[in-house]
Amino acid sequence: MLLEGYASVLARSELEVAGIAISLGTGCRVVHRERNGELDIISIEAGDRLLRESIGDLEAVSVESGGEPIRISLEMPLGDAEGYWFPNAGSLRTLPPDWRGTDKTSIISSSPLGCLYDRRGESIFAFAFDQQVEESLVRFGVSEEHKSFVVYYEHRPKGSPLVRLALPRPGLAYAHAIGLMRDWLRDGIGDALPVPYAGTVPVYCTWYAFSQRIDAQEVEREAALAAELGCRAIIIDDGWQKHGNGRWYAGCGDWVPDEAKFPDLRAHIDRLRGMGLSPMLWVAPFLLGPDSEAHARLKPYAAHQSDGLRAAVLDPRFAQTRRHFVDTCVRLVRDYGLAGLKIDFLDTVVVYQGTASGGDIADVGQAVEATLAELRQGLTDAGLADVLIEFRQSYIGPATAPYGNLLRAGDCPADAILNRRSVIDTRLIAAGQVVHADPVMWDDRSGAEPAARQLMNAYFGVPQLSMRLSELGAAQRGAIRALLSRWMETRDTVLFGEITAGLPSENYPVIAARRNDQLVVGVYQPLVADLDLAGVSEIIVLNATATDRLVFRISGTAVRYTGECLAPDGTPAGAIALEPRGGLAELAVPVSGVAHLRAVAPDSRRRHGP
Repeated sequence: MLLEGYASVLARSELEVAGIAISLGTGCRVVHRERNGELDIISIEAGDRLLRESIGDLEAVSVESGGEPIRISLEMPLGDAEGYWFPNAGSLRTLPPDWRGTDKTSIISSSPLGCLYDRRGESIFAFAFDQQVEESLVRFGVSEEHKSFVVYYEHRPKGSPLVRLALPRPGLAYAHAIGLMRDWLRDGIGDALPVPYAGTVPVYCTWYAFSQRIDAQEVEREAALAAELGCRAIIIDDGWQKHGNGRWYAGCGDWVPDEAKFPDLRAHIDRLRGMGLSPMLWVAPFLLGPDSEAHARLKPYAAHQSDGLRAAVLDPRFAQTRRHFVDTCVRLVRDYGLAGLKIDFLDTVVVYQGTASGGDIADVGQAVEATLAELRQGLTDAGLADVLIEFRQSYIGPATAPYGNLLRAGDCPADAILNRRSVIDTRLIAAGQVVHADPVMWDDRSGAEPAARQLMNAYFGVPQLSMRLSELGAAQRGAIRALLSRWMETRDTVLFGEITAGLPSENYPVIAARRNDQLVVGVYQPLVADLDLAGVSEIIVLNATATDRLVFRISGTAVRYTGECLAPDGTPAGAIALEPRGGLAELAVPVSGVAHLRAVAPDSRRRHGP
């Protein structure tokens, strides 16, 4: 159905790569192609040129346009397809029909790549287009008529008329194929924004705990408890600013403190720093509310009114918008001594994509990139280069790496499964940034298990916490303290080690991180989990299942491991042993509990620092 709909503007190309049928739009042709190992790179232009190059296991084809839209279709037999991965999949993990799968990509939305994989987790077909900044349309799905998987790509160039297509070799592990494409897209973008230490430690966020009902006294009370429980950074979220009431954004635009809530914001920030916390501030500089003093001045640059947000959206294609954005962010960091900014609602400007520009830049994606580049330069000029900048799904593509050093999973309050999946999805596409989980929350009237489960599902990113800690019972506080303490002990392994996960279609049921001789394993579904223990002397196991018996298929060693368990509230739950027998081992771990084991005869190779 999908390809039939574009039959009048597509023609089958003579080029075929690894069984993939490639069709090009009117006026497009391949101008170059090379192959080198795992990467096939093809260059295509609309103006009758095609270029192909190869790097490793990735082959790329370049397509260039001479004024025509660049249209490319790819078709591959389904084989034993299990699922399709793409950056903005969210809860979509099945194989969509070709009349449903759609992704609009740019620097503020997703990234133009995808991977069809089988039940072994091997790539059947993967692709990436290198146009990350300007808007592109990607449609995809199962063709009912042809029993194939099809992808349609369309791009109307505002800048360079050349587009390159990268095709990893089929049969690679899906994560490896995605990593090849991520690294290829990362080349030539510029240096990634460095990540200060404060971006790699647990965070207390005020949003789910308080919404906009915050003030300095409340925040400081909770911050002191957060620091005592193991948080080392804090995000003062929406509500600190003037007119920041009522859950909507009619007051956005001035970005000055609400003096009734924060009579001296700089002194407040200093007090938070005195608690050992690195403070960040929420800001949404593209929103312009009618109650703000800035509204009259900036309204000419905000044609779109969002009824859902109750605010207008500033158009970044105007230089005045970009100046407002940069001046706001630099002023906040400088004047209040902030460690960084949580920059929200960048993706609202997609409403201007495809519309005529009244500003000095034609394309919305180009304008956002210019805004972020000006911000980075502005912070550097102000002596504030060592700053945290948090972006969230969906603006997580490799093109964001020079401008944001933290990527956060999208909002998913209390949805532990989606939080876990979003963290791993984002880690697969991150290009040097550190990935944060969405702030965890739960029912404070329940016991320790829900609290521990939420944190375990956030464990393989930087945990963010958003509860009224002063209202929690001892068991839930114990769960927080124990898991954040364990997370800090395993931080280097979890954030910087080699990470593996199960299938995306199964919500990553087992996640493991390995660094030197330490292995951290999170088990989220009651199945037989594979563990390669060659060279491992220390194992940390998180039991996020509903059963207190975990079964492992062991390879790489016959060494016995002994240790202890912690209950969900962090209290000792007894001794424990892992004894591989016939390749299988059973481990008794309390539900929402943690096991910490060491080899009885440890390998002589030890860890050597971070």
